[in-house]
Amino acid sequence: MRKIILSAFLVAASTALFAQKLDDIQEKIQKGKFAEARQSIDQVLSDPKNQNTANAWYYKGVVYSELAKDSTKQDLDYNMEAFTAFKKYQELDPKNIMLMLNQNGNFFQLYESYYNRGIKAFNTKNYEKAFSDFENALKVKDYVYTKGYEVNGFKFPALDTQLVNLTGSAGMLAKKDDAAIPYFQLIADQKLKGDDFKDVYPIIVDYYTKKKDSVNRAKYLAIGMEVLPANPYWAQSKLQEAGDDKGKRLAQFQELLKNDPTNHDLLVDYAVELFNYTYGKDKPADYTQRQAELTVALQNAINSKPNSTYANYIMTQHLSNQVYDMQQDYNAIKSTKPEDIKKKQAMNKDIEKKSEEMFAFSDATYKLYDVMTDLKAADKANFRNVTNQMVDYYRMKKQPEKIKFYQDRLKTIQ
Repeated sequence: MRKIILSAFLVAASTALFAQKLDDIQEKIQKGKFAEARQSIDQVLSDPKNQNTANAWYYKGVVYSELAKDSTKQDLDYNMEAFTAFKKYQELDPKNIMLMLNQNGNFFQLYESYYNRGIKAFNTKNYEKAFSDFENALKVKDYVYTKGYEVNGFKFPALDTQLVNLTGSAGMLAKKDDAAIPYFQLIADQKLKGDDFKDVYPIIVDYYTKKKDSVNRAKYLAIGMEVLPANPYWAQSKLQEAGDDKGKRLAQFQELLKNDPTNHDLLVDYAVELFNYTYGKDKPADYTQRQAELTVALQNAINSKPNSTYANYIMTQHLSNQVYDMQQDYNAIKSTKPEDIKKKQAMNKDIEKKSEEMFAFSDATYKLYDVMTDLKAADKANFRNVTNQMVDYYRMKKQPEKIKFYQDRLKTIQ
């Protein structure tokens, strides 16, 4: 009996001593002596007998979350230590008494700390640090959301789209593509629209293109085209599939135009592709048919935007090639037979008609270039070509004053 009584006394004494240590830690917290409080709580939890004491973990969470506010402390992630400690406390105290006193606000503070640090790191282009902080902010947020906690009427959404987007962006900028893409997929899977998310879909498609993952590429390409059909990236992506095969590229353009027939940029790009195919190094077998298709394509591009300098310019070059072809056919007839002379006369009228058509576009294109104030090198080259066409036209019309006017203008296009 004596031994039993003594043993009970020792247990009571040990419990009282432990409670006294926690009271001492609490006092240090109240006085802001967090470094000292850390030493004390670490010492308490180093004893295996105290590992299952809920309040000890609570105090560790408080102490470490306060230490996290000191930016000079870089020896470990104090916020994550606090997060882990608070979760351990909740495991040991299902009633969550200590954290409930603050509406579980300790978790919200940890989230805010990670988020603010991430923003600061992102703005200073420390993207790897920003990515880590944003990821941890999401870990805290997701835990809080699953618990259904709220503070002062605020609760986290199921998907924090802004933070998820920031996390993915920081990860990509930190060149951690494999880790970043899943965050962008969270956004894409919800088919979110808006300027903040317009780059997400092309990034995912490009990622899976490089990975040669055709299944995920097709999935997110379809989602992207559904959510943002006007994004020009889809046309580029589709054309990328066609490679250098001109026939496949033209067919792909036609398919894209079925879905977006008024897209001016797409119309012009198709006309350029068709122009290069028709008037390339090797004359295609369906040359005449392609010329007719090009006329329609260019007219569609011009109709969609009449003041498009480039579309009008391409039309002048197309018509110039047609005039050249007609002149070649005319010159090929060497016979002086009456029927051939009559045929050449008819051809000459067609050439004059086509030349007038070319002049109308050349004149319109010249005027568009003439009012441009910032001509790039390509613009200047095109402007000179059109001006030369004007010189040739007035030479054909035998109007020396007009010839001189455009020749003088040529000298100024440098």
